[in-house]
Amino acid sequence: MIKNLKKLEHNLGFTLQDNVFCLAVDTATKSGIATIYIMKNKIQIKTGLITIPALPKDIEDKNEKYEQHLRLFLQEIKKFKALLQTGLDNNKQKYHKVMILENSFLKMNVVTFGFLRALQGIIYAELSPVFDEVKIIFPITARKIVGFKSVLPKGSKGKDKKKEIQNWVGNVVEEKIKDDNCADALLLMFAGLKK
Repeated sequence: MIKNLKKLEHNLGFTLQDNVFCLAVDTATKSGIATIYIMKNKIQIKTGLITIPALPKDIEDKNEKYEQHLRLFLQEIKKFKALLQTGLDNNKQKYHKVMILENSFLKMNVVTFGFLRALQGIIYAELSPVFDEVKIIFPITARKIVGFKSVLPKGSKGKDKKKEIQNWVGNVVEEKIKDDNCADALLLMFAGLKK
């Protein structure tokens, strides 16, 4: 992954905030996360996933499944919070800490929309005290902020659009991005840190 701030800014076509630690989260049952430390033209970028563990197959009640998924996600976020705080506490640099969350929007599935909003609420409630600033950005807005323009024709499949974003982000960070959720988190992060 790219390590030079000036090179990253050249690839993006805009400047980023300096002296900052940022966490960006693309919220889903498999949430993409991206972190970046920026200090004096040096950067450290990492990506990963927070995945809700699978539920036992014998749970048939939809309300019970919904509640169990939220409970499991909360457990995963608490584990992540402990790791995050340890890392920040061990780092002697003083950074401005920013968290960027993807804002969910209602397409056609009200249940999915509600679920994603609940996941976002868990992340916000658990992690916002660790950060100096929180930004919540719609995915389409993030793409506009960073200057991403799709070349795919209207009506293209969702997986093709995801692949296009993965390739664009991969070119920016000069590394192949294997998961579209991580690509979305990186794009959110760049949008939120743009000067």
